[in-house]
Amino acid sequence: MSNKRRRRIHIFGKTTLIKKLLAFYLVIVVVSFYFMLAVGRSYIYDQVLEETTTSLAGAADRLVRSGITGEDFTAKSLKKLTPSFDVAAKAANCQILIIEDNGDIIIDTEQKTKAPYYNVLDHGQASFLHENATYDYTIGGYLSTPCLCVSVPLYSSDNFHGFLVFAHSNSFITNRADYYYNILLNVYYIVIGLLLLTYIGLYFFCFIPLKKLRAGSKDFAIGRDNPPIIIHSNDEYGEMAETLNVLGEELSKFDEYQRKFLSGISHDFRSPLTSIHGYLQAFREGLIPPEEAERYYDILLAETDRLTKLTNQIIELNSYDRNNILLNVTPFDIHETIRKVTDALNGRAVSHNINYITELAGDGPLIVCGDSEKIHQVLFNLVENALKFSPDNSYITIRTSVKKGKAFISVRDTGIGIPKDDINSIWDRFYKSDHSRGKDKTGTGLGLSICKEIMTAHKEMIDVISTEGVGSTFTFRLPLDKEK
Repeated sequence: MSNKRRRRIHIFGKTTLIKKLLAFYLVIVVVSFYFMLAVGRSYIYDQVLEETTTSLAGAADRLVRSGITGEDFTAKSLKKLTPSFDVAAKAANCQILIIEDNGDIIIDTEQKTKAPYYNVLDHGQASFLHENATYDYTIGGYLSTPCLCVSVPLYSSDNFHGFLVFAHSNSFITNRADYYYNILLNVYYIVIGLLLLTYIGLYFFCFIPLKKLRAGSKDFAIGRDNPPIIIHSNDEYGEMAETLNVLGEELSKFDEYQRKFLSGISHDFRSPLTSIHGYLQAFREGLIPPEEAERYYDILLAETDRLTKLTNQIIELNSYDRNNILLNVTPFDIHETIRKVTDALNGRAVSHNINYITELAGDGPLIVCGDSEKIHQVLFNLVENALKFSPDNSYITIRTSVKKGKAFISVRDTGIGIPKDDINSIWDRFYKSDHSRGKDKTGTGLGLSICKEIMTAHKEMIDVISTEGVGSTFTFRLPLDKEK
């Protein structure tokens, strides 16, 4: 990016949502106001003019059909109808003229003394008589104000006698148009005011909380004391603030998590390395008699196996994080998987006189959907964990059940149980309670973490119920194969 571009961004500042909405609101106000002035006023005037023209033409037609064009069409006979013309003029709110075929104005409801002394032919104003309507016209100055003139020809027995003219003052049309325009303008102001209130409401109820969320979360950092975002509301913003506060709290504890991680991994690597180093040094210095060498070789192999297992589990967990565990989901028999796991760990169970009790749903196979290899690993870790913490001469119960299209698999031991304060932490990597530290010298603290990662990848639950001194029950869930 060029320096000029950077300076431009610095000058105009950051574009925020509130600025965008304000700009959009101002554009709406300006455009709509221009439309009101340039288009709305003209449109209303045109509509009022058209409506008035139609109304006058209808009134003139009704007056003609009322019988004023009888056989005796003379100035004298028509003047007898002057009261009727006056009534019609007041009803139409206009001025009525009758012009003979020779151009003389013989009746004028407004200027009775002036007619018939004005001839439209002599004044060159007869052209308007042949138009249906003429707007803004004074008949060559005869009318005192500009008017809308609507003319209707008068006939009697197919003989043409003259014209009936309705002259409606422009001021009445203008006043009427202004009346409608003012109503429209008031409605416009109300709408703009409502939009402004809406904008103010959005600002206080949406943008201020959003600003707090942005300001609070912007400074969230790992290892820092991230203060909570305070939003006193039970809406989506309140829920988001609570979520961000949890995130901030977790970020604040990241250093603690890291220290625990390093403490756990260093402890689990240091113990076997210390043993290997000590035994190798003893061999080098000739402190181990030849008849005891084989036993110490077995110890060295066991410690290296422990290091290999720990390393493989760390690599496996890291691959889960990176690839989100690519699953090979297929139907398989979970009962067969249970049998394979118990057979694989049977030697360890027999050496401690621990019996397996299997309570399986039905006599045949139970077909579920999942990654069979990874579910095998989950079961193996759970049963191995149960063997570690179960006392000699006890039993482990493996149970399956079916409910609402799901298979529930549980592993129950009669061991020392899990302290209440440790229940939520057993899924953490390298986590070991004080009980397990003293009893399990070979555990890595990764088995349950792996189980949790695998079940999360399956989008299924795994949970534990435990009581100190009684035992623990681990349960996970898998969907049944719909084809079975």
